[in-house]
Amino acid sequence: VYIKMIQSVKLFRFLLLSISAIITCSGDSSSGGQTLSSQKTIRSILVAGSLNVDTFLPISRFPSSGENLTLLPNTHPLVDVPGGKGCNQAIACAKLSSSTQQTQQEILRVAFLGQFGNDSASQILQSALTSNNVNIDLCGKSKQHPSGRGYVMIVPDSGEVSAVISPGSNFYGWSKWGVKNPTDNDQQQPNELLTDDEIKQMISPHSLLQLQCEISDLVNKRLASAAKKLNIPVILDVGGEDRHMDRELLQCCDYLIPNETELERLAGHYTDENKDERQQGDDKIETTVQQAIDDIQPLIGQSLHVPTLLQHARRLQKNGANNVLITLGAHGSLLVKKDVSSILYQPSCPLPSGSRVVDETGAGDCYRAGFAVALLQQQCGSYKDVIDDDDEILLHCMKFGSAAGALAVTNKGAVPSIPTLDDVKALLSANGEAAMKCIPRGGADDDAFPFMFGSRINSMKDRLDLVSDSSPTSSPRDWLRRQATIRGLGCVDFNYPQHFHDWDAKEAKQALDEANLVAGAVCLRYPSTFARGAMNHPDPKLRREAIEITKQAAEVAKILGCSEVVVWSAYDGYDYPFQVDYKDKWNQIVEAFQECCDAYPDIKWSLEFKPTDENTRFFTVPSTGAAMLLLKDIDRDNMGLTLDMGHMLMAGENPGQSIAMVGDKLFGIQLNDGYTRLAAEDGMMFGSVHPSLALEAMYQLRQIDFKGHLYFDTFPQRSDPVKEAEYNIQRVKDFWNAAGRMSKSELERIASEHDAIGALELVNQSLREC
Repeated sequence: VYIKMIQSVKLFRFLLLSISAIITCSGDSSSGGQTLSSQKTIRSILVAGSLNVDTFLPISRFPSSGENLTLLPNTHPLVDVPGGKGCNQAIACAKLSSSTQQTQQEILRVAFLGQFGNDSASQILQSALTSNNVNIDLCGKSKQHPSGRGYVMIVPDSGEVSAVISPGSNFYGWSKWGVKNPTDNDQQQPNELLTDDEIKQMISPHSLLQLQCEISDLVNKRLASAAKKLNIPVILDVGGEDRHMDRELLQCCDYLIPNETELERLAGHYTDENKDERQQGDDKIETTVQQAIDDIQPLIGQSLHVPTLLQHARRLQKNGANNVLITLGAHGSLLVKKDVSSILYQPSCPLPSGSRVVDETGAGDCYRAGFAVALLQQQCGSYKDVIDDDDEILLHCMKFGSAAGALAVTNKGAVPSIPTLDDVKALLSANGEAAMKCIPRGGADDDAFPFMFGSRINSMKDRLDLVSDSSPTSSPRDWLRRQATIRGLGCVDFNYPQHFHDWDAKEAKQALDEANLVAGAVCLRYPSTFARGAMNHPDPKLRREAIEITKQAAEVAKILGCSEVVVWSAYDGYDYPFQVDYKDKWNQIVEAFQECCDAYPDIKWSLEFKPTDENTRFFTVPSTGAAMLLLKDIDRDNMGLTLDMGHMLMAGENPGQSIAMVGDKLFGIQLNDGYTRLAAEDGMMFGSVHPSLALEAMYQLRQIDFKGHLYFDTFPQRSDPVKEAEYNIQRVKDFWNAAGRMSKSELERIASEHDAIGALELVNQSLREC
């Protein structure tokens, strides 16, 4: 399975070269593209599909069956807005292909094939297309039918939409293509129908064909069949009418793109063929699918069931489909490649800073257009020196589409909300490679960054003077909104029960979704009731209460969509000799964790040790070595450790050595730095005090194949907490990449000889690269 990251340096170069990649594509000059030299032409996308004029109705909520609603107070319908999937995607392809920063007036041509109606709305639609540099020479005009219309109900607070479509000429204007409509009086005679050769001639100048399901399947099938014979890639957007597609159409499409509900409906039209027979390669496919489930489900959360998505995609592939690209809204997108050779996952792109979801109407169309434009660049081959892996290229296409879709939801109307190429480039640049949310269990390349970042949510209470006076700052909901502005942040670790006094876990999950973030872990913070101990409390009733609170944290984690609970108790320990029975306290912790692990076997439980604290001078588990002994006594597969850099330094440990000792039992890592004065936890920026130890920590994380996320446990009381987190993210990437470039043979030589000078020289060389 491939769940890959695009290398940061390569990705940046690729974004800069995206335009030149289109320009340098070679192609047949018969395309009509502007010739840049005797051997270079501009390529072309043909979008065939629907066009509507839309009416938007702002309402407070969607009506239930039989219910009448009025529009929101002080609002009016927004009428005659150009739309329809074909129109939207054609304009989006054009806007995403042309940059104001380029000297060429056109760098990629877009043509549209559709049927205008016999009414005034057709003029609105023609103007919308031509004003955005979309060629409409191939379009027809129905004499009998009006233009398509869409009636869109929109809830402004959430941006959710629901629509009713009147197809008009989109369905009934294709008589020359052989589409029969019993109510038409002017059905074409056989000699007036378009022949297959005429259709091939029509699409041969183009480099990519994009289709949707808001026009007749017969038209789509004839176009896709002709394109396949010409070796022109075909993308089919499943959005539109829910209907069966025959095998021939599925086989002709290189990429089938449904959302999760469209996928389920479409798969329901088919049955698994030969399901009682073992197919060649089934074992390998099953292994690939299971690995994908293990890797992707934690990223998507529990609201979507990855095994079901893959089952539906495989059913379509067994019935003729090739590559199935599933769009998941705020949860990203999932590409199941032909024959399940690999499964790629791309998280959704964070919204621009300060933006919110206004209208989701055209987001899917912009994603599909962005994917098509990036895929056409992929054909060129002029940047193979920049990204030389097919899966990384496809991930870039998915990421480019995600950025286009993210920008589309921030404005009203399908066509008015379509971003430009410059807009998408700016968003990708602002998010950097972290627009992929730094996928956990990432790619195999040594210099690909494989982790998601989280940061201490309580740090968002610091430097409130930097926050706008109008922004609330008093609750975890407010701190989460502030964290969402951190470029590159992908997840949030919540404290329980500390962060759940004013809202519940479902509300927190909704806030995460709105912020385009996910939950990383739930961390225990026992209230002061347990000042004499939590799992160690001398009162059995309070000890039982602490264990129940710990298990409640697992329930919260499941609602939030994460699978990890981190236990750090500020109180489980003692202050003076002879104060406690050490073995008794040890056994209490062992039994408590065994109970939690057995009650929630699907949760990864981890202990975060700390040697000393103002609340507890000696912790029951004061070191990495003691924590490893504890794991041995607990003896549960879902029990591990979370190591904190500052805590290891306080314990007099070398973090790299501790990471190596823990190995695959390391479930979590908390990054910071400090001066290691007695009992002091400074919570400073990563690598700021001990850069050589930070470098080795990253190296050892590579060595043990760490699978979790990276969390910054820092205390920026006098610094901008947003900028501090962004600095931490960049520094971790620097140290990670530097560790990956260290010579393996030189490291082996140094270790075999215990060569201190050689080690320091190698460290210094690597740090200079940071």
